[in-house]
Amino acid sequence: MEDIVKFTPVYDDATARLLASEFTRLEGECYVDHAGTTLYSETQIKNAGANLHGCLYGNPHSTGNSKTLDIIERMRYRILSHFNTNADEYTVIFTSGATASLKIVAEGFRFTTDEKKIATSPHSGSFVYVQDNHMSVLGMRDVIAVKGADVIYLDHDQAFHIFNQPPTCRDSNETKSSNSLFVYSAQCNFSGLKYPLKWISDAHAGALSVFVRKPSTRWYVLLDAASFAATNKLDLSVFKPDFVCLSFYKMFGYPTGIGALLVKNTSSDVLDKTYYGGGTVDIALSSERFHRKREILYQRFEDGTVPFLSIVSLQYGFEILSKLTMDRISKHVFSLAKTLHHSLLILHHCNGKPVVKLYSDSDYEDRRSQGGIVTFNVMRSNGEHVGYMKVLNMAALFKIHLRTGCFCNPGACQRHLSFSTKEILKYYEAGYVCGGETDLVNGKPIGAVRISFGYMSTIKDVETVLLMITKCFIDEPCIRKFPEWWKKHKLSKNHEHFYHSDIDYSVPCITNNEKNVNNFRNNSHNENKNRIRSAINFSKINTQINKCILKRLFIYPIKSCGAHEITDSWNLNSKGLEFDKEWMIITSSGTCLTQKHHTNLYLLKPVILRKQNIMRLTYPGRPTIDIPLENVYEKSIEYSTHQNTVYESKVQSIDCGSKVSEWLSLALGKPNLKLIRRSRERQKNELNKAELSNQTQYLAVNEASMSWFIDKISDDLDFLKDAMHQFKSNIIVGGCEAFDEMQWEHVRIGNNNFKVNGPCTKCQMISLDQTIGEKTIEPLRTLTEEFHEKLRFGICLTRLEKTQSTLKIGDYIYFS
Repeated sequence: MEDIVKFTPVYDDATARLLASEFTRLEGECYVDHAGTTLYSETQIKNAGANLHGCLYGNPHSTGNSKTLDIIERMRYRILSHFNTNADEYTVIFTSGATASLKIVAEGFRFTTDEKKIATSPHSGSFVYVQDNHMSVLGMRDVIAVKGADVIYLDHDQAFHIFNQPPTCRDSNETKSSNSLFVYSAQCNFSGLKYPLKWISDAHAGALSVFVRKPSTRWYVLLDAASFAATNKLDLSVFKPDFVCLSFYKMFGYPTGIGALLVKNTSSDVLDKTYYGGGTVDIALSSERFHRKREILYQRFEDGTVPFLSIVSLQYGFEILSKLTMDRISKHVFSLAKTLHHSLLILHHCNGKPVVKLYSDSDYEDRRSQGGIVTFNVMRSNGEHVGYMKVLNMAALFKIHLRTGCFCNPGACQRHLSFSTKEILKYYEAGYVCGGETDLVNGKPIGAVRISFGYMSTIKDVETVLLMITKCFIDEPCIRKFPEWWKKHKLSKNHEHFYHSDIDYSVPCITNNEKNVNNFRNNSHNENKNRIRSAINFSKINTQINKCILKRLFIYPIKSCGAHEITDSWNLNSKGLEFDKEWMIITSSGTCLTQKHHTNLYLLKPVILRKQNIMRLTYPGRPTIDIPLENVYEKSIEYSTHQNTVYESKVQSIDCGSKVSEWLSLALGKPNLKLIRRSRERQKNELNKAELSNQTQYLAVNEASMSWFIDKISDDLDFLKDAMHQFKSNIIVGGCEAFDEMQWEHVRIGNNNFKVNGPCTKCQMISLDQTIGEKTIEPLRTLTEEFHEKLRFGICLTRLEKTQSTLKIGDYIYFS
């Protein structure tokens, strides 16, 4: 068995060149979140724009707009043709997406065959759904339960067991006393497993009747094809579900906010409609509760005006798919997923332990059972999990766009990550919610990393993902080998229902003998508060002698730009250090520029010249420009007032004028930039914090902790000076032991008292080198490795007094 995983290309060179020309905006980017949404092509948008620019489309409900009506009807036929069916068999109902389509079926499906029987009749049918379903399927349950239908859950293995049984119970010509609905996904958006489409005919034939103990119920099938249809051929001439839900943005990126429910015509009579909107009735009276709904199915269900301009644009998405064919797309994304899966599978740390834990239901050897999705969590060499938020931060440094969490599929997530229902509810009570940033609970992941491919993905995307993982998470030298269990599996040639998510690779944790570092690693900030120092009376702290001093002091006048170092003393006010983060640069739309997206901001250096009462801005290759420190702008009607939202806090600000606007636009190479300054007037509901700060008034860093940290990642002594700026620290503490600061509750610097809010949470921006403006994997990687996924460094301080005061270099620092 080869150690090097080879990629088998599907597209020829001409196709590869075509796609490269259609997605030039991907240059330097690695987009691997196609299960979230795929990308639109340049020709697609160009043609859609040209069509809208050159044609006049009116409301299709208005008499005389036959052109709009005609193109909408043509799109219905185009959609049916794409799925190899026609209007004789299926009807297209336009919706806002797959979720809205599921909602229509949930609200309209009739579980009794006799309309006169009440909903709670014992003759009501069943609603059966499979464990690995999207959240929107789970949302159907409460609506359906009100109708009196039995809501029945099938776990993953149970579903395969039922449908793999011999046909002992099959349909007959006897009269059916109820209607039942079976819903499942054609492709799991968590693992990429393709569920058998044969289940459709099996369910119709009564495969579930014995299980639900209703032999005389008629079965209908709702197929969630949102994930599947994006990269696979769904042939409705062979497989005939009663209902199919779709979202078009998953298929070709644009337009968004539009999908469809495909309804098998012979099954349409099982859908009732209660609510009606404009365009769905033949007649309605305002004075009485009387109306008659339209006879044509889609006219009954498309409430209000359909998004006709979006429908017009659908044709250009289908055009590019038709050039490639869905079969080739399916082979392409599978080949990429197989290469990534096998490449991850062979990655091992220097001690032989695997680098990732893969969550899969197939061995990635058969396209019929596996789609273009690979899901995993990263493992350290000591058996610990790396939180997926840390992987997300590292991926951003490599310009990788991926998805983390449970992907709105709680059933698949729970199954693959082996969580009990009791555990999940316990974590919820402790504060965990879907979409939150908590990624590990007691060292156990509560989500995963998902890589998903689309029709324009390339092998370079696979290589970039592998590069990120090898650079950031492997203890070298890397060992590449297939695991023994994989070799045995291959020899057995048993590919059916492959599942290997429950392997335990854990080994005892590696410990560190450095006392303070070890304490910080293994204990939370709250636990360390119980140390003896917390017993010191803060009111008597000024009588203690301490060797810690204020070593250096920095402010960052313009948000996300360079630092200005204080060499003597500096004023404090109720908002923090004077002039700290008092300005920011915004675009014409009011968006604040940050280094996350504009790394060249590091080159913009503000210098405060207090004697001249100016702030001088410098940028390489540009003449300097001076900004008055006196807030003269509020006195002049020449400048406009802005209200900006920064980190969910409203900030009243003043435009600093056209001269600096022009200077910034030329320096940063982005038109219509503005420099705005925080206004003196505070908002009534404003939070008591520095408005343009991310998290706190002051960030203090211990020089000894930084030195210890730098030793781990660099031999360059000058790196210490530069690293201070990467952490955006204000207060540099000298003379203390490494990581002493992590046990502090209160701090006094000179005559100023501060409360410690806790460790400062770090994001990917600390890996932007402030000397060259490039993103690096350090120090983010070492932070996560050394501190057991606690992505924190430095401490956040809030000053207790509101009076004017000063900090001076050399001030003694006391703590408790």
